[in-house]
Amino acid sequence: MVKKMRLAFISYSHTDSDFTLKLYHDLKRNKIPTWVDHIDIPKGKDWDVEIDTILRKEKVSHFLLVLSKSSAKSDNVLDEIDAARERKIEFIIPLLIEDCEPPFRVRRRNRIDFRPNYDAAFESLLKCFEEVETVETAKATDEEILSKAQTPTVEQLQAAHDPNPLVRLVAGPGTGKSFVIEERVHWLLNQGTSERSLYVVSFTRAASRDLRTRIEKYCKLNGHGDILQISVSTLHSLALTVLRKAKALHYPVNPQVMDEWELENIFDAECSLELGRTPNRCKEIRLAYEAFWCTGEWNPPNYPQPDTPITEEERQSFKAFHQPTTRTYSCVLPGEIVYECVKNIRAGIIEPVSLLEMQHFIVDEFQDLNVIDLAFINSVITSGATTYVAGDDDQSLYFFRYAFPAGIQDFMLQYPKATQHTLEICFRCTPKVLASAQNLIKNYSDPKRIPKSLHSFYDSLEEPIQGVVHQWSFQSGISEARAMASSCQELIAQGVEPRSILILISERRILLPTLQKAFSDLGIDVELPVGTRFIDSNWGRYAYALVRLACDKDLEDYVAHRLILGLPKGVGTGTCYSIRRKVVENNLNYLDIFYYDRPNVFSGREMTAINQAHEVCEVVTKWDSKDTISNLAARIASIISIAFKDENAGQSWLDYIDQSQLPSDMNLDELRLYMGTDSDEQQALIMESVYKRLDKEIPEKGFLPQHVRIMTMHGVKGLNAKVVFIPGLEQDIFPSQKRMRSPGLILEAARMLYVAITRARAACILSYASSRMMYNTFEHTRASMFNLYLGGRFERRQTGLSNAEAMEIAQAIQLISSDK
Repeated sequence: MVKKMRLAFISYSHTDSDFTLKLYHDLKRNKIPTWVDHIDIPKGKDWDVEIDTILRKEKVSHFLLVLSKSSAKSDNVLDEIDAARERKIEFIIPLLIEDCEPPFRVRRRNRIDFRPNYDAAFESLLKCFEEVETVETAKATDEEILSKAQTPTVEQLQAAHDPNPLVRLVAGPGTGKSFVIEERVHWLLNQGTSERSLYVVSFTRAASRDLRTRIEKYCKLNGHGDILQISVSTLHSLALTVLRKAKALHYPVNPQVMDEWELENIFDAECSLELGRTPNRCKEIRLAYEAFWCTGEWNPPNYPQPDTPITEEERQSFKAFHQPTTRTYSCVLPGEIVYECVKNIRAGIIEPVSLLEMQHFIVDEFQDLNVIDLAFINSVITSGATTYVAGDDDQSLYFFRYAFPAGIQDFMLQYPKATQHTLEICFRCTPKVLASAQNLIKNYSDPKRIPKSLHSFYDSLEEPIQGVVHQWSFQSGISEARAMASSCQELIAQGVEPRSILILISERRILLPTLQKAFSDLGIDVELPVGTRFIDSNWGRYAYALVRLACDKDLEDYVAHRLILGLPKGVGTGTCYSIRRKVVENNLNYLDIFYYDRPNVFSGREMTAINQAHEVCEVVTKWDSKDTISNLAARIASIISIAFKDENAGQSWLDYIDQSQLPSDMNLDELRLYMGTDSDEQQALIMESVYKRLDKEIPEKGFLPQHVRIMTMHGVKGLNAKVVFIPGLEQDIFPSQKRMRSPGLILEAARMLYVAITRARAACILSYASSRMMYNTFEHTRASMFNLYLGGRFERRQTGLSNAEAMEIAQAIQLISSDK
């Protein structure tokens, strides 16, 4: 006969949080349902109401009082004791953790003394629960554990609250690194840290935007309101801010950072005309400079040498082209910003900490920083700012920016007074998925790898959820692609949401066309990798430039003007190059030629292009950033059609607005942000913000497109999916021929595959083909060198997932579905 369900309520002073969290998790590991305020009170709820409610529930059986000098004097604790006595909770147990005078209300209660020996005292406490029967089954316990999968662990909170001036956090995939950073910001604000003195950086624009959103949301839920003055950005952006504040930027206006599309279609294209080399050769020369800016040396380790080495003459020619071009267009290349900042720091011209009034510095994705990035970080550390670095050397990617895993590996050697924390519970991957990834990384790791004992949260359940891993081989790339598509079709039929399926590819030019056709043949919508967006077409980029210009009231976006000048039909790179040269030679300002009388130095063809751009700029600069799509969409379409002499160009813009389901009252500033982000998640957040501003009801399914996602491996850090497919695991594709030249690049490819596998939560399907079309040539292929170390045997397949196999994956997804 069941007397009552048991539940332990912990009453404590917040100065005793570390002991309380350890107690909480130890009780949970022993299957004792436990409640503590800062973990179990839902965000946004009133604490007093919630505590009063829980203490008056029938199922509370044990009131555990963490007894210390602080709690004995706490009004909140005394109120909770009164509520427990009023409710006649039978077990009111003081847990003595330091010498103190107990409150009068509990002096006659037998206490458990935790001072001499925690473990012995905890065993005594467990015996108190044996007197209360329970009706919980193993399944119910698992459900409860799953619902708490994102409950902060002791290790996470200890890492977040470390007061040491230097801290290294090593956090494997899915271990809660982002939460620790969010909690640390919250904790620092509670300690009285000024928002203006707190700086957070992450590696990519998408990652920093996501981190900013998460920090803002977390801090708002924890009572901080809108945190508008905390800087969350990329390191490049922060370095640009430092240079700007130091007035060390030698440009007409604040420069724009060119994105990849602009680098290839403006910078490399014009460089080709200047140097008399192909655009691809100019890109190789630019990348050689990027290597120098990232490392401070020519031909650094892991630099992928082009087939024809870069000559000293080409370097000098590039330098002569680079400086006047970037100053004319008031733009910078991504790799040069931090280098310029560090050069100024080393010369004693700039001191970032005093310039920014920085007190606390948090660096995410520390393993992806290069030598010059690390020099910037070192200057911050040596100037006395409290610095917190977080990352995982097993996830060090971005060789093209010369990511330097030794930075995080050697951190404790370089800064011996630093403290360190390691998170080792993976809340993302099921055990089979994690085992495959770990088997790979243990066989492809450098000698300085940081030791880890990563294990899956789902393995700790009463009934472990193992997950699914398949390893398949196919006769051809076509049959592999068809198997991917039919597998997705089967999973969707089993109720798996399309967006929770992710296909990761290493070489888009080889793998993407075949996959697109296979999915199209089955009528399955897919979301394609970045680089296939509307703004990556000439028509789309022109539309984006118009929107940027409309929002550019200070007329600082010189690159947008260059796009408006050069993209229309009949203009081209040659005309733009010639105009730029004449601007430099005649000591003109580039922007002035769009708005003022031009000197008689331009040819008739050049004047035609300038006048056409002038007319467009005169119209667009009269618009306002708060003008709406409904007012301007048709006008923009007309301008695009005229510029390209093609009605389809303008229609493509209207189709983009329609297909993206953008609200007619979205303003141009919001549209600019939406078009400029390369992340669906960020676009969804922008849409949500627009709907809230308009007081419109947010759709039940949100704004994320319900499509199967196809992405490149480089673009998935920070993401996860219920099911991940990784096709094309063949030698010369992954790793590529270029990587095979360098042992370091092979190790980086292994880390990339490790990251790809650990995006999967319930299931991962890895595959290769024995033949496929490669650059329009039929080739026989062989298994990747990594396939031997994925922890299983590759099975020859003709088809994709069977109904039973898809059902098994769907069941695994259902089991982990309460862990959001």
